[in-house]
Amino acid sequence: MKKYIIKRLLTLIPVLILVSLVIFMLVHLTPGDPAAMLLGDQAKDAEIAALREKMGFNDPLPVQYFRWLGGVLRGDLGESVFINDSMSHILLEHMGPPLALTCFALVLAALFAVPLGILAAKSRGRLPDSIVSVTSMVGISMPSFLLGLLLILLFAVKLKWLPASGYVPISQGWGKHLKYLTMPAIALGFIESGLMIRMTRSAMLEVLDSDYIRAARAKGVSLFTLFTKHALRNALIPIVTVIGQSFMVLLAGATVVETVFNIPGLGQLTVNSVLRRDYEVIQAIVLLISVTMCSSA
Repeated sequence: MKKYIIKRLLTLIPVLILVSLVIFMLVHLTPGDPAAMLLGDQAKDAEIAALREKMGFNDPLPVQYFRWLGGVLRGDLGESVFINDSMSHILLEHMGPPLALTCFALVLAALFAVPLGILAAKSRGRLPDSIVSVTSMVGISMPSFLLGLLLILLFAVKLKWLPASGYVPISQGWGKHLKYLTMPAIALGFIESGLMIRMTRSAMLEVLDSDYIRAARAKGVSLFTLFTKHALRNALIPIVTVIGQSFMVLLAGATVVETVFNIPGLGQLTVNSVLRRDYEVIQAIVLLISVTMCSSA
């Protein structure tokens, strides 16, 4: 296990360095000047030039990159000039909503996918299996932002059952908290539920084809006991593994759903930072998402 972890870390290092380089170059080569955005339209060229010098934007890009990378390696992600706070503190302040959304989405996805996967395995080759397979394909193919917009149109605009956007922290009550998170969690978790359905079906079919299951059937064990006590218990290892990996994927993908539902998390922070060219925030968030995705791969 120790060798695996060391090998995994050594593999991640060159990937993350390459990712950090791509992030830095894309952010700094896009049009827009943070100094001009910070000072406003009435600022004079001399004032903008002085601020750029103070912020270090006049240095060559390789110098700026290695300065930023050195800070990242020391655990210093920089400081936002617009929010006037360290990136570590900003990220911690905005991590609550995406973590709550990710956990709720993962629970909903698992509760939806595992029973359907078992049903598909039990009905292999029949109509229920085909319906579940189509549902899985739709889940994998449907973009989360599109599903989010459809959910808003149906449940918020037409039926008026759920709020269209916003976020209520747990401190104001579990009922309100979950009410505001329900549609975002469905939109976020539906994609991963498609993968979970496939994995559950595959794992169950593999177990059901084993010799000890055939022996249990020959002894007259009921289907319910066969599926719950014998088959599902032994198929849980790959199912739990894919659920664990899904947490990191959902956390990385939560930024898009946050933007659709106006949740004050990393997604909204990213959009605002792009609009005002807040380089440090954009680089830190994209790097965090990249590390999350690489860790779950």
